[in-house]
Amino acid sequence: MGTSQFCGVIFVKTSQSQETHKTPPLASCIQNAFAIKYGFMRQVIQQFALLVCLTIVSVQSWQSWCQMERLIPFPERREFELSYIGRIPEITAGAKEVRIWVPLGNTRDGQKVLSRKIETELPYEIEKDPIFGNDLLYISLQAPLPPQIHLKVKYHVITDQREYQSRKNVSTLQKYLQPSILMVINDDVRQRSKIATGGRRQLAEKARGVYDYVLAHMKYDKTIPGWGKGDTLRACQVGAGNCTDFHSLFISMALAAEIPSRFKIGVTIPEQSEEGEIPGYHCWAEFYENGEGWKPVDASEAWKHPEKKEDYFGNFDPNKFMISVGRDIELVPKQKGGPINILFYPYIEVDGQPQNGIKVSLYYKNINV
Repeated sequence: MGTSQFCGVIFVKTSQSQETHKTPPLASCIQNAFAIKYGFMRQVIQQFALLVCLTIVSVQSWQSWCQMERLIPFPERREFELSYIGRIPEITAGAKEVRIWVPLGNTRDGQKVLSRKIETELPYEIEKDPIFGNDLLYISLQAPLPPQIHLKVKYHVITDQREYQSRKNVSTLQKYLQPSILMVINDDVRQRSKIATGGRRQLAEKARGVYDYVLAHMKYDKTIPGWGKGDTLRACQVGAGNCTDFHSLFISMALAAEIPSRFKIGVTIPEQSEEGEIPGYHCWAEFYENGEGWKPVDASEAWKHPEKKEDYFGNFDPNKFMISVGRDIELVPKQKGGPINILFYPYIEVDGQPQNGIKVSLYYKNINV
């Protein structure tokens, strides 16, 4: 085999005298240059594509985060102390027996009671309401009776969104489909419920219809006598009241639409300051959606803060601490009077008769503000 070169072109002679063409050195250099150039460009394009993908993912993550913030408008978690101070300034002269029941907040529904200290010189027992699961402090006294009675319950509490969302199943809903003495269902309530839920198929959509109806037909007003009892008929007639009246109307209309619903009462813990006094109770409602669990509704706060209307429907609020749930509550041991309409203040019977004049003060302290 031999070789020859002419004008930079190489020819290779085989034993069969055939010639094979080879690439000239200059062309080879140009090819290599183009290969390097296009390889660099390919690398740049790949890096640019990666950057675009990362940007898209970042935007989607940001949108998801913003959506989550919109869907969960309240703090994820709160930790605080609450002092519930009860005082009976005067016992009826000549009384022979005094019985006292005090509702106690407990661990349930997104709130965890880390400690619950009861301060009183009187002997007491802790009982549980078997229907709604409320804890009760019970005191029974015989003559001679003290002229005044003081007690204090101090809580250390954590409320948590994730804990609330994790509890979706209940053993029975039948008790949450029943009206109460003041949360009635009559023809007027049924008609209002029918209007509010008309054209809506899903349970949550119907509950939203009732929520919107209550906001449109009620106003927060405590100047008209009779507010605060949770009287549905009064709410229909007057169209005004406090949180108790708003949510009694909501629950009655929801029950008329066969939506399981329940009444809760407790306090709202302020976020803005480290500690202070709470002026009074706050109540709200919940409806039950299969597969989703209990969904909170705070129509009275939504009325006072229209810009938060969406927030107060279906979202758990860790700023709230529940003292009791339910209406027409039978105490343990059973009281001699009728069912307790709303259980927030201590209930007292003197010689078998209910006694008023109970004073309650509420103080909070935020932990890790």
